Amino acid sequence: MNDHPLTLKELLRLSGANPQVWISDQPAVDILIDWVALTVDDVGPRDVFLTSGINLSPKVAEQTWKRGGVALIIVGDSPLGGSQIPSAIPVVSVPKETNLRALYRTMLTILVNQRAYLMERGVRIHTQLSQIAAEGDGLSGLARAMLDLSGRGVLVQDKRLGILAEYPSSALHAIWDDVLVQLLDIENLPEEFHDRKRAGKYITIKQQSLPGELERIITPISVGGVARGYLSLVDVTGMLDSLDYLVVEQGALVCAVEMARAKAVREAEKRLKGNLLTALLQENITPRDANLWVQSMGLDLDQAHVAIRFAWDSSAATPSMRRLETLVNGEVSRQDYRVIVELMGTEVVCVCELAPVAGRPDIALTLGNAVLERAKEEYPEVPARCGLGVVAAEMNAWRVSFQQAGQALEMARRLREARPLYYPDLSVYRLLLQLEHHPELQSFKTKMLGPLLSYEGGGELLHTLEVYFDHNGNLSQAADALFIHRNTLTYRMDRIAEVSGLDLNNTETRLAAQLALRIHRMTDRQE
Repeated sequence: MNDHPLTLKELLRLSGANPQVWISDQPAVDILIDWVALTVDDVGPRDVFLTSGINLSPKVAEQTWKRGGVALIIVGDSPLGGSQIPSAIPVVSVPKETNLRALYRTMLTILVNQRAYLMERGVRIHTQLSQIAAEGDGLSGLARAMLDLSGRGVLVQDKRLGILAEYPSSALHAIWDDVLVQLLDIENLPEEFHDRKRAGKYITIKQQSLPGELERIITPISVGGVARGYLSLVDVTGMLDSLDYLVVEQGALVCAVEMARAKAVREAEKRLKGNLLTALLQENITPRDANLWVQSMGLDLDQAHVAIRFAWDSSAATPSMRRLETLVNGEVSRQDYRVIVELMGTEVVCVCELAPVAGRPDIALTLGNAVLERAKEEYPEVPARCGLGVVAAEMNAWRVSFQQAGQALEMARRLREARPLYYPDLSVYRLLLQLEHHPELQSFKTKMLGPLLSYEGGGELLHTLEVYFDHNGNLSQAADALFIHRNTLTYRMDRIAEVSGLDLNNTETRLAAQLALRIHRMTDRQE
């Protein structure tokens, strides 16, 4: 940061002379300052006269102005009102507890060697923020401290611009929600920061104009040479100054340490929980040891639990399993659920805590849906799949729930199901999975659907038949679901009967056809 002529506003902020009360009618914070004088006789052009409040008089103010002084700073209250002071000279008061001599020395140090002072002030800011981090106040405590230091709105975001901590300044409080909406948009992130590896290699602070006559300074929070997040100070255009740059620079360094520490703690907890889950599922641990292990990690064995298994759909170009694990952990953190998460081969396995008397595991289904939706947003061409087992009232039933979740996951893949599949909802598929390699199963499907499967255009007829059954034979509802006219559906149903030879008016035939369709849905991706 290079030396530059300081304004009155910067001199007051850097010297820590707060709060300030303007006695003159119009604050003149943008005037440039050359020097600070303690007597009127020493005042020269572009100088500030620093004195105690009791010494302020109309004559002193007039003499300061005639000698070229640009402002008066008084310590303590003044007996004069603004109307008694010449309008040509701005006057600002700082608290009476301020040591006048110490303030004078600080201001001279800033003016004589601005760069050295800023370095020293940066060290003090770093020390103050590091102490807050050491006390365990986290990113929220750091953001609050940066608000106190700068008086600007503070926003700490993760690498995907999710909010980790935020505090509005008093000036922005009424519009802060609108400000956050702007800063959550990736389009408003400076282009230089889009490449997180490049942004994380150097400490770069960017000043950026925002809609609504606002601006911010923003810098990456670098951990391990990669931008793991971003720190911004926001205020009205023209208000940001050297102190704000110091706060952002030092704040980003301490936030990086805090984020690295939090990540290390999370990784350690994940490893412990993952090791526990692996041991339980492989039955490599005694029930007593398992109970002790679970309790030491703060898990509640009085609660019910359910196994959830996630995987990418079969594809030659799937994203990494670590990415899927990150998506799961992100939703677990966002929804504040108590979940064990472990990466196992080509799956991410979870055990989700539920209420003690749990029927349908709605919490776990909500989590599964959230993960699948987030995966779809990021990788629309490669869907993720999810399966859930039955609710386990006791820990010794976790393994059964895990196995059932695996069967539900397999069916989700085969049926191309975009939602989580809950094992009890599999219905007849649970039986079909046990028989899928039996030759009679394929023979039955061929007997019932063979003519339609080999018929040109049979795929459309099979889909029509499936939708017809899904709506319990209601022609109007099925036609609406297919987006066709009812007469068109009637024609297709006649064609199905003609091609397949099936009498769909016969109850037994209808049941057999529905079963054959389910066998086809389950096995068509395996053929």
